[in-house]
Amino acid sequence: MGTVSCGNEDEPRHGSSVTTVTYPMFNFITSNGGNTVVGIFDAQNELVLDTINHKATLKLNYTDSQGSKQLSIDDAIATPKRDKYYELSSPTYRSLKGYADFNQLSFRYSYTTTGGLHVISMTPEVFFLKTKSTVTYDDTTKASSSEAVMYQFDIIPGAKTANVTVGPIVHEKDVKHFNFIKSYSVPITLTPSGFTITGTNLATKAQYISYDFSTGSSVKETDQYPFKTFNATVDLINGSLTANFMMGGSATVTATGTTY
Repeated sequence: MGTVSCGNEDEPRHGSSVTTVTYPMFNFITSNGGNTVVGIFDAQNELVLDTINHKATLKLNYTDSQGSKQLSIDDAIATPKRDKYYELSSPTYRSLKGYADFNQLSFRYSYTTTGGLHVISMTPEVFFLKTKSTVTYDDTTKASSSEAVMYQFDIIPGAKTANVTVGPIVHEKDVKHFNFIKSYSVPITLTPSGFTITGTNLATKAQYISYDFSTGSSVKETDQYPFKTFNATVDLINGSLTANFMMGGSATVTATGTTY
Protein backbone atom coordinates (compact mmCIF):
# COMPACT_ATOMS: atom_id res chain seq x y z
CA MET A 1 0.00 0.00 0.00
CA GLY A 2 1.16 3.53 -0.69
CA THR A 3 -0.09 7.05 -0.24
CA VAL A 4 0.29 10.12 -2.37
CA SER A 5 -1.13 13.01 -0.43
CA CYS A 6 -1.09 16.60 0.70
CA GLY A 7 -4.01 16.78 3.07
CA ASN A 8 -6.57 15.01 0.94
CA GLU A 9 -4.84 15.76 -2.35
CA ASP A 10 -3.44 12.95 -4.48
CA GLU A 11 -1.60 15.12 -7.03
CA PRO A 12 -0.69 18.79 -7.60
CA ARG A 13 -3.89 20.79 -7.98
CA HIS A 14 -4.80 24.44 -8.30
CA GLY A 15 -5.01 26.09 -4.89
CA SER A 16 -2.38 23.87 -3.24
CA SER A 17 1.24 24.25 -4.29
CA VAL A 18 2.86 21.76 -1.88
CA THR A 19 2.43 18.02 -2.36
CA THR A 20 3.89 15.32 -0.13
CA VAL A 21 4.57 11.94 -1.72
CA THR A 22 5.40 8.72 0.10
CA TYR A 23 5.31 5.63 -2.07
CA PRO A 24 6.59 2.04 -2.05
CA MET A 25 9.74 1.84 -4.16
CA PHE A 26 12.71 -0.40 -4.75
CA ASN A 27 16.42 0.44 -4.55
CA PHE A 28 18.77 -1.00 -7.14
CA ILE A 29 22.25 -0.57 -5.61
CA THR A 30 25.70 -0.99 -7.18
CA SER A 31 29.22 -0.22 -6.00
CA ASN A 32 32.75 0.13 -7.45
CA GLY A 33 31.66 2.78 -9.91
CA GLY A 34 28.56 0.83 -10.87
CA ASN A 35 30.44 -2.36 -11.79
CA THR A 36 29.36 -4.52 -8.84
CA VAL A 37 25.74 -5.36 -8.01
CA VAL A 38 24.97 -4.99 -4.30
CA GLY A 39 21.33 -5.99 -4.62
CA ILE A 40 17.73 -4.92 -5.03
CA PHE A 41 15.73 -3.94 -1.93
CA ASP A 42 12.36 -2.60 -0.85
CA ALA A 43 12.40 1.11 0.02
CA GLN A 44 10.17 3.97 1.13
CA ASN A 45 11.11 7.57 0.33
CA GLU A 46 9.51 10.96 0.85
CA LEU A 47 9.23 13.81 -1.64
CA VAL A 48 7.83 17.23 -0.71
CA LEU A 49 7.21 19.18 -3.90
CA ASP A 50 6.40 22.90 -4.20
CA THR A 51 4.90 23.16 -7.69
CA ILE A 52 4.77 26.98 -7.71
CA ASN A 53 8.30 27.73 -6.53
CA HIS A 54 9.71 24.60 -8.24
CA LYS A 55 11.45 23.44 -5.08
CA ALA A 56 11.57 20.03 -3.42
CA THR A 57 12.95 18.22 -0.41
CA LEU A 58 13.77 14.51 -0.33
CA LYS A 59 14.25 11.91 2.38
CA LEU A 60 15.91 8.93 0.70
CA ASN A 61 16.29 5.66 2.58
CA TYR A 62 18.86 3.04 1.65
CA THR A 63 20.82 0.16 3.20
CA ASP A 64 24.59 -0.22 3.34
CA SER A 65 26.92 -2.58 5.16
CA GLN A 66 26.22 -0.75 8.44
CA GLY A 67 22.43 -0.96 8.19
CA SER A 68 19.64 1.47 7.33
CA LYS A 69 20.60 5.01 6.35
CA GLN A 70 18.76 8.14 5.23
CA LEU A 71 19.94 10.86 2.88
CA SER A 72 18.13 14.20 3.28
CA ILE A 73 18.26 16.75 0.47
CA ASP A 74 16.63 20.10 1.26
CA ASP A 75 17.53 22.17 -1.79
CA ALA A 76 16.28 20.08 -4.70
CA ILE A 77 15.05 21.88 -7.82
CA ALA A 78 11.89 20.58 -9.53
CA THR A 79 11.96 21.69 -13.16
CA PRO A 80 8.60 21.26 -14.96
CA LYS A 81 9.06 19.57 -18.32
CA ARG A 82 5.42 18.93 -19.17
CA ASP A 83 2.07 18.70 -17.41
CA LYS A 84 2.51 17.05 -14.00
CA TYR A 85 6.06 15.91 -14.84
CA TYR A 86 9.10 17.35 -13.04
CA GLU A 87 12.83 16.67 -13.33
CA LEU A 88 14.75 16.74 -10.04
CA SER A 89 18.28 17.97 -9.34
CA SER A 90 20.25 19.57 -6.50
CA PRO A 91 22.96 22.28 -6.62
CA THR A 92 24.70 20.85 -3.55
CA TYR A 93 24.09 17.11 -4.02
CA ARG A 94 25.14 17.00 -7.65
CA SER A 95 24.78 13.25 -8.13
CA LEU A 96 21.01 13.51 -7.66
CA LYS A 97 18.98 13.02 -10.82
CA GLY A 98 15.37 12.04 -11.00
CA TYR A 99 11.81 12.76 -11.93
CA ALA A 100 8.32 12.87 -10.49
CA ASP A 101 5.61 11.87 -12.98
CA PHE A 102 2.15 12.41 -11.54
CA ASN A 103 0.51 11.20 -14.74
CA GLN A 104 1.83 7.65 -14.27
CA LEU A 105 2.42 7.97 -10.50
CA SER A 106 6.00 7.06 -11.33
CA PHE A 107 8.96 8.39 -9.32
CA ARG A 108 12.70 7.87 -9.74
CA TYR A 109 15.69 9.12 -7.73
CA SER A 110 19.28 8.32 -8.72
CA TYR A 111 22.17 9.32 -6.44
CA THR A 112 25.55 8.30 -5.02
CA THR A 113 25.98 7.94 -1.26
CA THR A 114 28.97 9.25 0.69
CA GLY A 115 30.07 5.62 1.01
CA GLY A 116 30.29 5.26 -2.76
CA LEU A 117 27.11 3.29 -3.39
CA HIS A 118 25.12 4.17 -6.51
CA VAL A 119 21.40 3.97 -5.82
CA ILE A 120 18.56 3.96 -8.33
CA SER A 121 15.32 4.23 -6.37
CA MET A 122 12.14 3.70 -8.40
CA THR A 123 8.47 2.95 -8.03
CA PRO A 124 7.96 -0.81 -8.52
CA GLU A 125 6.24 -0.38 -11.88
CA VAL A 126 8.98 0.07 -14.49
CA PHE A 127 7.31 1.42 -17.65
CA PHE A 128 8.59 1.53 -21.21
CA LEU A 129 6.17 3.74 -23.10
CA LYS A 130 8.13 4.66 -26.24
CA THR A 131 8.58 1.14 -27.56
CA LYS A 132 8.63 -0.14 -31.14
CA SER A 133 7.42 -3.72 -31.52
CA THR A 134 7.51 -5.84 -34.66
CA VAL A 135 5.42 -9.02 -34.91
CA THR A 136 6.21 -11.79 -37.40
CA TYR A 137 4.53 -15.15 -37.85
CA ASP A 138 5.73 -18.70 -38.40
CA ASP A 139 4.37 -18.88 -41.96
CA THR A 140 5.83 -15.40 -42.78
CA THR A 141 2.56 -14.42 -44.49
CA LYS A 142 1.89 -11.52 -42.14
CA ALA A 143 3.89 -8.99 -40.22
CA SER A 144 2.99 -5.86 -38.30
CA SER A 145 4.77 -3.08 -36.46
CA SER A 146 3.62 -0.70 -33.74
CA GLU A 147 5.18 2.05 -31.64
CA ALA A 148 2.28 2.11 -29.17
CA VAL A 149 2.98 -1.09 -27.22
CA MET A 150 3.67 -0.60 -23.50
CA TYR A 151 5.96 -2.91 -21.55
CA GLN A 152 5.59 -2.92 -17.78
CA PHE A 153 7.67 -4.79 -15.20
CA ASP A 154 6.28 -4.84 -11.65
CA ILE A 155 9.29 -5.58 -9.44
CA ILE A 156 9.13 -7.77 -6.31
CA PRO A 157 12.59 -7.16 -4.76
CA GLY A 158 12.50 -9.84 -2.04
CA ALA A 159 11.69 -12.61 -4.50
CA LYS A 160 13.79 -11.15 -7.36
CA THR A 161 10.82 -11.59 -9.68
CA ALA A 162 8.67 -9.35 -11.85
CA ASN A 163 5.14 -9.43 -13.19
CA VAL A 164 5.46 -8.74 -16.93
CA THR A 165 2.72 -6.97 -18.91
CA VAL A 166 2.72 -6.35 -22.67
CA GLY A 167 -0.01 -4.47 -24.51
CA PRO A 168 -1.94 -3.39 -26.36
CA ILE A 169 -0.66 -5.65 -29.11
CA VAL A 170 -2.28 -7.14 -32.22
CA HIS A 171 -2.02 -10.77 -33.35
CA GLU A 172 -3.05 -10.34 -36.97
CA LYS A 173 -2.78 -14.00 -37.92
CA ASP A 174 -5.25 -15.04 -35.21
CA VAL A 175 -7.27 -11.82 -35.62
CA LYS A 176 -6.95 -10.81 -31.98
CA HIS A 177 -6.44 -7.36 -30.50
CA PHE A 178 -4.97 -7.93 -27.04
CA ASN A 179 -5.52 -5.27 -24.40
CA PHE A 180 -2.72 -6.97 -22.50
CA ILE A 181 -0.82 -10.22 -22.05
CA LYS A 182 0.54 -10.74 -18.54
CA SER A 183 2.85 -13.26 -16.88
CA TYR A 184 3.33 -13.42 -13.12
CA SER A 185 6.34 -13.97 -10.83
CA VAL A 186 8.91 -14.24 -13.62
CA PRO A 187 12.49 -14.61 -12.24
CA ILE A 188 14.89 -11.76 -13.00
CA THR A 189 18.70 -11.82 -13.02
CA LEU A 190 20.45 -8.69 -11.78
CA THR A 191 23.15 -7.04 -13.92
CA PRO A 192 25.28 -3.93 -13.22
CA SER A 193 22.84 -1.85 -15.30
CA GLY A 194 19.53 -3.46 -14.30
CA PHE A 195 18.24 -6.96 -14.94
CA THR A 196 17.60 -9.59 -17.60
CA ILE A 197 14.80 -12.10 -18.11
CA THR A 198 15.30 -15.45 -19.83
CA GLY A 199 12.23 -17.65 -19.64
CA THR A 200 10.46 -20.45 -21.50
CA ASN A 201 6.83 -21.59 -21.43
CA LEU A 202 5.72 -18.78 -19.14
CA ALA A 203 2.02 -19.03 -18.32
CA THR A 204 0.03 -15.90 -19.17
CA LYS A 205 -3.37 -14.32 -18.70
CA ALA A 206 -4.48 -12.34 -21.74
CA GLN A 207 -7.44 -10.07 -22.41
CA TYR A 208 -8.59 -9.43 -25.95
CA ILE A 209 -11.41 -7.74 -27.86
CA SER A 210 -13.71 -10.13 -29.71
CA TYR A 211 -16.33 -9.24 -32.29
CA ASP A 212 -19.44 -11.20 -33.21
CA PHE A 213 -21.90 -10.01 -35.88
CA SER A 214 -24.88 -10.91 -33.70
CA THR A 215 -23.69 -9.58 -30.33
CA GLY A 216 -21.09 -6.97 -31.31
CA SER A 217 -17.82 -6.36 -29.46
CA SER A 218 -16.97 -8.01 -26.16
CA VAL A 219 -13.91 -8.49 -23.96
CA LYS A 220 -12.69 -12.03 -23.37
CA GLU A 221 -9.82 -13.62 -21.46
CA THR A 222 -7.61 -16.55 -22.41
CA ASP A 223 -4.56 -18.47 -21.21
CA GLN A 224 -3.87 -19.91 -24.67
CA TYR A 225 -1.08 -17.46 -25.52
CA PRO A 226 1.82 -18.36 -23.19
CA PHE A 227 5.21 -16.77 -23.67
CA LYS A 228 6.92 -19.77 -25.27
CA THR A 229 10.12 -17.78 -24.91
CA PHE A 230 10.71 -14.41 -23.27
CA ASN A 231 14.07 -12.67 -23.34
CA ALA A 232 14.54 -9.10 -22.18
CA THR A 233 17.32 -6.77 -21.12
CA VAL A 234 16.18 -3.91 -18.92
CA ASP A 235 18.67 -1.07 -18.50
CA LEU A 236 17.59 0.90 -15.44
CA ILE A 237 20.51 3.34 -15.72
CA ASN A 238 19.63 4.52 -19.23
CA GLY A 239 15.93 3.67 -19.14
CA SER A 240 16.03 1.37 -22.17
CA LEU A 241 14.61 -2.02 -23.13
CA THR A 242 15.36 -4.71 -25.69
CA ALA A 243 13.13 -7.76 -25.83
CA ASN A 244 12.15 -10.69 -27.99
CA PHE A 245 9.50 -13.25 -27.21
CA MET A 246 7.13 -15.77 -28.77
CA MET A 247 3.46 -15.60 -27.81
CA GLY A 248 1.30 -18.64 -28.35
CA GLY A 249 3.85 -20.44 -30.48
CA SER A 250 2.97 -18.66 -33.73
CA ALA A 251 3.92 -14.99 -33.29
CA THR A 252 7.42 -13.71 -32.56
CA VAL A 253 7.87 -10.18 -31.24
CA THR A 254 11.02 -8.06 -31.20
CA ALA A 255 11.01 -4.77 -29.32
CA THR A 256 13.23 -1.84 -28.43
CA GLY A 257 12.21 1.15 -26.41
CA THR A 258 12.78 3.74 -23.73
CA THR A 259 10.97 4.77 -20.56
CA TYR A 260 10.04 8.20 -22.00
